[in-house]
Amino acid sequence: MTTKVALGPDEVRSLKVLVEKLSFWDYRAIVRLQIKNNNLGIFGSTPFNCLAFLALPLSKNYDEIDLVMNAAELVKQLKEESVTEIDLIDSNKPAPELALLPPSGPWMPGEKGMAGDLLPVVKERLEKLKAQVEPLEMLASETTKDAVTEAAWNENLWGGIPFGALNVAAAIGMLAFPGARINAATCQGWKRFVTPSGQVFVRPQKAVRTLLSVVK
Repeated sequence: MTTKVALGPDEVRSLKVLVEKLSFWDYRAIVRLQIKNNNLGIFGSTPFNCLAFLALPLSKNYDEIDLVMNAAELVKQLKEESVTEIDLIDSNKPAPELALLPPSGPWMPGEKGMAGDLLPVVKERLEKLKAQVEPLEMLASETTKDAVTEAAWNENLWGGIPFGALNVAAAIGMLAFPGARINAATCQGWKRFVTPSGQVFVRPQKAVRTLLSVVK
């Protein structure tokens, strides 16, 4: 099944940043695409047990869809700067990493802030991690290095959101606008980091166990 969708220049740029980064992290990356209420929602699985989410407004009505597609295919379509339409092509392949989506709510609001205040904190923590890992490169085992990095990525850095999730948000450009308002929220064990440019969800461990059973 293929659905042709028209997008404005800002929406094209936002989508391009997301799918290029997903493909950079994993060349086999899959995105889940949903059209509801004149919006195109895009979910992508990222490192650190997270889901990145982008909602793009559509200029006209489309039938509701829910499909999975190769991120690389979207990257290919978005190479031309003059793109105004994209083809949403159902890959018809299983995508267990996107089978479990965040709950619709209610979300319990948490900390609020500004992107310009958080981005330096994320960068500083990343530099600290590099400094921690560098001395281990020649001396420590892979197990030791993995333990150090995993502990860092799981560290709650802001509003109960782990450093890994905030690093994902920064990498996708969600902290690029200093004056953008940001907030954190929780629901049924899920954590949500919200910006005007998109959202990052952190799966609860229960969801991870369920996901692994699906994969198995």
